[in-house]
Parts: sequence; C-alpha cells; structure tokens
Amino acid sequence: MTRLVPTQAKRFVPGLLAAAFLCLSATQASAVPVFFNNSAAFHAAAGPGLSFEGFEADFATAASVSFAGFTVAESNGVNILGQLRDFPGLVNGITEGTGGLVYDDNGNSIGTFFGFTSPVTAFGLFITTNPGSTVTIGGSVSDVVVLATDVPQFWGVIDQAGLTSITFDASGGPNVAFDAVSYGTAVPEPASIVLLGLGLGALGLRQRRQNR
Repeated sequence: MTRLVPTQAKRFVPGLLAAAFLCLSATQASAVPVFFNNSAAFHAAAGPGLSFEGFEADFATAASVSFAGFTVAESNGVNILGQLRDFPGLVNGITEGTGGLVYDDNGNSIGTFFGFTSPVTAFGLFITTNPGSTVTIGGSVSDVVVLATDVPQFWGVIDQAGLTSITFDASGGPNVAFDAVSYGTAVPEPASIVLLGLGLGALGLRQRRQNR
C-alpha cells in the first residue's frame, strides 16, 4: 500500500478540500426548486420510483378527498371535489385513463390544496381550466401557469428541500381539472457525485505524476 509522505500529504489535502467544496456547492445548488412544463423532462429528472395517481377509482364528491400519499381539499369556493368523468360538460382534462379530479373555483376559492402525508421532493400533474386562466401556485413553492381553454398543461417541480403542500389558485373562477399526478422522492442530482469523482480523479493523476 502506498503511503503519503508529509510533503505529498500537504499537496493532497488542499485538492481534496477543493473537491469537497465543489461537492457541497453542487448539493446546495440542487436544493433550489426546478420547475417543469414537460412531463417527459420532469420524469427524466426525477428518476424512477415516483408514485402515481390517475384518479381512476370512483370517489364521492366532497370538500376534501384523501388518496394514497396525499389529500386534496378546497375551501371558500363551491367546496366540492368531483370525479371528472362524471362532469362531461365541465373540463376536458382527462389526460390518462378515464378519470380525473375536478372542482369549480367559483371565484372565491383559495385554491385546491394538495397536502402530502410525508414530505416529497418531486410533484407533477396535468392542469386544465375552462375557461382559460392564470393559475397561481403556492404552498411549498411559488410559480404561475397561464392556461388556454380546455388545453391540459403539465406542471411539475423538483425541490430537494422538500414539499409538504401545493395550492392552485385559478383566476376568474373557472372549472379546474387535474390528472396524472406523480409524486415522491426524486433521485438526487448526480452533479455532486460527478464533481467529487472528477476532483479525486484529477488528484490521483497528479499524485501518479509526482511519484514518477
């Protein structure tokens, strides 16, 4: 086994510290929320293992409905969440299967509230409104989505800091539909691992040259 002499160790430690600094910087950068308007890009970034809810099972209309992993609730509006296929005259927002979740914003809702049973780092879904609307997204993150009438739009976010709730507040009091919800723990970005590997690899190459 090769042992570092004191002089070599002095040369090795600063480089290792630099690599560790790069790793820490990349990790901190990955904690910033990253938003997506494309489903394929979101799932590629989140990696495998996300849970999925397509709202295929029938559920009774109510102000609050619980699903595996999260609860959806509306307040200050009509206070009714319904199965989209039961309301064919409302929003054409079914993007997967035959089901979806719909509610009438009624101009007074504070927004449909997605509350997660346990914090997640990735959340994405399709949103549709009728008529078109500007949807302000709040809760654990802050964003805005502008929607055309009856045109489903994907919205997603990855935030390594953790997501506990997401709210959707549509302007103008439209009908709002959701479908194809993906949520769970995103695979950590490999940037920190790559940077650390490159740093250690460069140090190893430098050490070999010095030993020759």
